[in-house]
Amino acid sequence: MNFKNYLKHTLVIVLLLGLALPGVALEKVGTTSMQVLKMPMGVRGIAMGNAFVAVAEGAEAVWWNPGNLTTTKKNEVQISQINLPADIQCNSVSFAKPLGSYRAMSVHLINLFTDDMPVRTWNRPTGTGEYFNAYDLVLGATYAERLTDKFSLGAQLRYLRSALEEHSYDGVSLDLGTSYQTGLRTLKLAMAIQNLGPEVKYSGEFLDYREAASNGEAPGSESFEGAALPTMFRLGVSFDVWQMLELEESSAHSGLFALEMDHPNDNKERLNIGGEYGYKRTLFLRAGGKFGYDEESFSLGFGLLFDVMSEYALSFDYAYSHWGRITDAGDGFRDQPHRFAVAFAW
Repeated sequence: MNFKNYLKHTLVIVLLLGLALPGVALEKVGTTSMQVLKMPMGVRGIAMGNAFVAVAEGAEAVWWNPGNLTTTKKNEVQISQINLPADIQCNSVSFAKPLGSYRAMSVHLINLFTDDMPVRTWNRPTGTGEYFNAYDLVLGATYAERLTDKFSLGAQLRYLRSALEEHSYDGVSLDLGTSYQTGLRTLKLAMAIQNLGPEVKYSGEFLDYREAASNGEAPGSESFEGAALPTMFRLGVSFDVWQMLELEESSAHSGLFALEMDHPNDNKERLNIGGEYGYKRTLFLRAGGKFGYDEESFSLGFGLLFDVMSEYALSFDYAYSHWGRITDAGDGFRDQPHRFAVAFAW
């Protein structure tokens, strides 16, 4: 098979997976599990309204599009922290490494966990004196290759673990992504399909109070039912504003615009729009709008990038993503949707 046929077949497969698989359960809200996989981790992308499948680069590419990992030019490690309501903590770390000029690899970790919560029973609704917690753990490895000077393809495999008291789930998922420089100035097209894998089914049994509450009988033991992973198809474009609009370029100013359509398997389609303004490659201001979401509407953020001794780079990113009524109900700084990330490249 020559390269043109290979490229065509690859694009057709990714498109069919993205359009067919998520469409099976369109708008079935609440029917997927491992919700941590739906949470965006890349802080720069969050600030741009999640319109990032065609923009993501370096160690941040693993959160949005593994096909963009080939943009990695130096070793890079990125650590991020995400605030969530109800004292839930979510942290992530990713490491990316170039393998020559055409290949790159990465490993990453996500850890979401709750504080201790009291055990409550039918007879002891105020608590038994015992405590439990819940956590999700994701470990991933990514490989990407530049097949031509314009087209890149990447894949990543993840080990998934979720635990709630003595019940747990272990599984795997697969992400695929592509990136294509169209040749029309700086216009870039990218696609990714995330979280392909078998359904989630927790081990053990639980006491089912649904029937017991209505007929007054003692609850019986039931096995957990399976639920699908939150599969997501992303399709987006991005371009340099100055070059695309043929404006007079300046070494002090830069501009980036991105547009993305998301197609989840448990909700309706969503549209994300984002932009980034850069000043002297040091200060970056970002904003984005989200359409088709239940609560999310806009995001804002900024970034700082410092060159250290001409060999190293240190960056800091901040993003605020408004969650509507969830944001309004938050009590204190930790309950507000602030996101932070620090990255170091060498």
